[in-house]
Amino acid sequence: MVGRSGPLQDWKLRLSKLNKFYPIFIIIVRIILGMIFLIASMDKIIDPAGFARDISNYHVIPLGLENSIAIVLPWLELFIGLGLIFGIMVDGASVISGILFIFFIILIFQAILRGFNIDCGCGLKEGELVGWRKIIEDLIFLIGSYLLWIRKVRPYEIFPKTTLSS
Repeated sequence: MVGRSGPLQDWKLRLSKLNKFYPIFIIIVRIILGMIFLIASMDKIIDPAGFARDISNYHVIPLGLENSIAIVLPWLELFIGLGLIFGIMVDGASVISGILFIFFIILIFQAILRGFNIDCGCGLKEGELVGWRKIIEDLIFLIGSYLLWIRKVRPYEIFPKTTLSS
């Protein structure tokens, strides 16, 4: 049996190869999520009134508050996207993006349950309606945010979490 590799050695070899790819994977996830937030924020920043109408269509925000959200949320999305792409405070950006994705999933789900056939207001595609496809898409993005939050390596980051703040 000496010299023969068993399943444990094969698994360790595969894991070591995966660990070499892991930092690249983290950077790819950061850039993809960052681009999603950047693209989503652009139309909302340009047309906050249209975004306020999209928010209003969900019928869950008190009257008048959708205007404030329509002004603040796109800029938050822009800063999250820039932070993820350039590696600036990625921990905070991943937590806030995860919270936003959970919130988006809940909003879309309640719209489906209430039978609303409305534009999701996501900013990624014009005229995209709420539906299970959007929930699955946001769940995938939520998983990406979670992977960024639990990452062990911090490649090319500015202001990464230090051992003092862990």
